Amino acid sequence: MHSSAAHVIGFPRESTPGDRRTLLTPTVACALREGGFEVVTEPGIGAGVFCGDADLAAQGVRFSDPEEVWNAPLVLRYKNTSAGDLACLHPGQSIGALFHAEGDRALLSALASSGVSAYSYEFVEEGGRFPLAAPGGEIAGIQAVLVGSQALQTVHNGRGVLLARVTGAAAPRVVVIGCGNVGSAAARTAAALGAEVTVLVRSETSANRYLPTVPRGVRVTVNTPESRHSALSGADLVIGAILVSTFDTPPMITEADLREMKQGAVIVDATCGYGDGYLPTAGPVQRPGDAPQVVQGVLHVKLDALPALVPVTTTEAYTANAAPYLVRLARVALLDAADPAIESARIAQEGRLVHPVCRQHAVFHGIPA
Repeated sequence: MHSSAAHVIGFPRESTPGDRRTLLTPTVACALREGGFEVVTEPGIGAGVFCGDADLAAQGVRFSDPEEVWNAPLVLRYKNTSAGDLACLHPGQSIGALFHAEGDRALLSALASSGVSAYSYEFVEEGGRFPLAAPGGEIAGIQAVLVGSQALQTVHNGRGVLLARVTGAAAPRVVVIGCGNVGSAAARTAAALGAEVTVLVRSETSANRYLPTVPRGVRVTVNTPESRHSALSGADLVIGAILVSTFDTPPMITEADLREMKQGAVIVDATCGYGDGYLPTAGPVQRPGDAPQVVQGVLHVKLDALPALVPVTTTEAYTANAAPYLVRLARVALLDAADPAIESARIAQEGRLVHPVCRQHAVFHGIPA
């Protein structure tokens, strides 16, 4: 391929220890090639999901050293894990990633001073939805139920309830807080296992939007202190799946609530808010394999990277969904095309934080935006 240097997209290898996911698959490479772009990457980028270099080369991908890859006018990766990664870039370049920068003071500060333009996939908004958040959210919701089912077993000091319908035994009760990508997937999974599921939603508007997709047997109710208290007191498993929880989000479950819950019940925080988050009793984010934290006899699991535990599935689902949006992002970043959906995901532009969520958090951290 003989593309202009201005049409080159670099895909560096991911830098999160132990994370095997990748953004560059043959599907993505094919979409970008057909869009008129050249892809350059480091050898072995897909090894963690059993995607060989030959599969990428067949789609026109060129392999080079990290310096050339990071020097491309547009750099794309799955996640940007640290402020240090941005030191590989220079002013005038563009980068796309799942930044989730709002809760990371160092990353926000680096974005504000780097001189690069940055796009965060989770903020891509089109038709009132966030399409690039959907695959990860769906996987996190399913995983939250599976992780919760494990924690309920007595080997983990859980209540000893099987998260399934069993003849002669009472159906397990699951409460899901939130009805976005994570919450709806959790509710669907728990219902498929035979649980009695209650989904607490923010408003009647949210309920009306969610109801047409609700599986049979799932109860939807507006999240009020009264409805929440009633649901929590009977729950075997609670899934926290609020879409946005930030430093000023009020606590959803307190220690007083825990005292009214069943002993050995489990709470899984699948969306892990910033600061204390909306489930402050869950404590800090845990690592996969950590024992649940027990507070007032209730087990807490707080994991913010559930999709990373199934990298093959996550990579396949995410890249199949993301490929056309990455082509559109390349057109915006490299060809100055107009695309409101992609522009809605721009979090920094030439050394300024421009996304309102990032600016709000910058103010909280005392960072000049």
